[in-house]
Amino acid sequence: MKTGFLMTVAVMVLVLVGMFLVTCTGNELCKSNSSAGFNGSFEITDSGYPVNWAFFPDPESGNKFQVSVDETRVKDGSRSLKLVSKQNDITTGFRSRRVPVQAGKNYRISFWVQNVECNFKVKRIVQDRTGKTNLRSTIIADGLTATDSWRKCEETLAVSGNESNVVLIFMVTGSGTFWCDKVEVMEITE
Repeated sequence: MKTGFLMTVAVMVLVLVGMFLVTCTGNELCKSNSSAGFNGSFEITDSGYPVNWAFFPDPESGNKFQVSVDETRVKDGSRSLKLVSKQNDITTGFRSRRVPVQAGKNYRISFWVQNVECNFKVKRIVQDRTGKTNLRSTIIADGLTATDSWRKCEETLAVSGNESNVVLIFMVTGSGTFWCDKVEVMEITE
């Protein structure tokens, strides 16, 4: 009885580790916590990094940029994500994990941002059930103009066919500081 239970636990741990490794690529830093959910307000952290987000390139592989949570500039909850880019010639950023969506339904994708002395773009990718095939993608926000106040970005997404997952990729270029908070992917139930 005990051996069967231990085998089940071992298999579950291997599956979870495998899922984590599949979601991160070689030059990213990922912290994962299955109980944290989407963590779109960046409230739950591990070693100073918001969980369930992947940061690229790995911020610990050099001093190109710094990721932290900010408790002074907040739109929702008690923290926001703060990314400080230190080099003009690289693109840094972060991406969400896969968010499940259903065909035939509409979703509101929204988030709040601030950017000082840097530019940003946010790409939305819709994937198939496996998460390996990108079916369509588009830039849903870009900030070429710096702003020192919170700005809301929003998109309505109609899901069709075999579309099953949404991934958001936030890309920051130039030296400067970027903040993000209250990232949501919500089904519209009107």
